[in-house]
Amino acid sequence: MKAFFITLLCISLLAIIGTGIYFFLSQEESNTANKGESEPSMASQAAEEVPDDELKPVEKGKGASQLEELSGDTKDFLSTFTYESYDELIAYQNEELVKQIVSDQHAYLNDLTGWGHIEHVDIDYLAQSEEWQQLQQDVEKLRTEGFAPSEAVNDMWNAEAFMRIATDSADLNSLRYVHRIFHDMDAEINGAEVDKVWGATRAFGAETETQELYAYIKG
Repeated sequence: MKAFFITLLCISLLAIIGTGIYFFLSQEESNTANKGESEPSMASQAAEEVPDDELKPVEKGKGASQLEELSGDTKDFLSTFTYESYDELIAYQNEELVKQIVSDQHAYLNDLTGWGHIEHVDIDYLAQSEEWQQLQQDVEKLRTEGFAPSEAVNDMWNAEAFMRIATDSADLNSLRYVHRIFHDMDAEINGAEVDKVWGATRAFGAETETQELYAYIKG
């Protein structure tokens, strides 16, 4: 009888120990899996900022308007490029339209320029892609139907200028500037979570910072 109880006790102890080991190993596997899932996301977010950090200020007299690859239409557009004066920083004709377009196009530009993708953009393909053509249409729609007369309209003229330069000359800095404009607008208008605001929009009071954009366009 004593041997029976000792045997039963041993079996019980082994069962308890085995169960503990099982749960410990299961938790370790779960933590490892979660870590594996979260790390690419964090790495991706960090990588998204890398292309923008590589942006170099343009030297005076060497703006994008001086690029030889620009088409005649783009050169004509840039030669008269200037800002209108507005009393309002941002005003809307259709606020919901603005919010939707800004959100959608920020997501598109993230995919286009983030995570190192910008270094592999095929400009010839990009210019013909439905997504890029939709962005062109949306920039015009924001300027004419979304925003009311305000500095936000000037931001859309900036976006158009950079898009023209990018498609004519494969200028990656211009792609980065387009991304920055929509990045900042999405953060300010839609409250999108971002690591930093670049100060790339006149609509949100970054007039001093946006002189960098104007200098890049005009030289």
